[in-house]
Amino acid sequence: MNRLDPITLEVVTEGMISVVREMRATVFLTARSVAIYEARDFSCGLFDAKGQVVAQSEDIGSHVVPMPWSVESSLKILGDDLAPGDVIVMNDPYLGGTHLNDVTLIYPVFHDGELVFFPAVREHWADVGGSVPGSMSGTASEIYQEGLRIPPVKLVEQGEINQAAMEILLSNMRVRDERIGDFNSGLAACRTAERRIRELISRYGIETLLAGVQSNLERSETRMRAQIAKLPDGEYFYEDYLETF
Repeated sequence: MNRLDPITLEVVTEGMISVVREMRATVFLTARSVAIYEARDFSCGLFDAKGQVVAQSEDIGSHVVPMPWSVESSLKILGDDLAPGDVIVMNDPYLGGTHLNDVTLIYPVFHDGELVFFPAVREHWADVGGSVPGSMSGTASEIYQEGLRIPPVKLVEQGEINQAAMEILLSNMRVRDERIGDFNSGLAACRTAERRIRELISRYGIETLLAGVQSNLERSETRMRAQIAKLPDGEYFYEDYLETF
């Protein structure tokens, strides 16, 4: 893979970041849950074919940091069965999710039959079922009381919504119309990302984009290793406590 000159690298990098910014704008303007459009409790990201972070924007760290594991889990479960137009939905905290209200849409983008990118959106849906409205109970003693747990599943297959799977989800969540709106919001953001990615490919070429991704991954690794090298040798541990709602 060819190395990019510094100017081309920065132009391509900012182009990919702009994809995520436009995803955020789409979600913000179209979502139905108040937690999304008022509190901005959502995040967007762009990932490569292996699930590594390619670009993010003004997102929530606790969303973006585990999202690569969501993509990797989806690849492990569905990777051989992905096609253009598919949309994966998941919220399982044991597969890269956070709490169950944070529903993630993962959208595979192909170029010439090859999987190249995953735009993804993580939104706080106001209700995903469970023992109380809002799905967050301070008295919950097990995850089953917190709402519907969704492993990676193709809710859209080659552009067509899987109505049976959608009905299972909606039948176990409160405020049905609002949930449909939140899903459509995330879907619109992912489809916007696909259009912008194709524009970048058309303008710069897929090889240039992928070279930019690889250069940024290598640059990030080099910087992280340099910071770790500054730490004195020794054993380190960390412990903290967090009260629930």
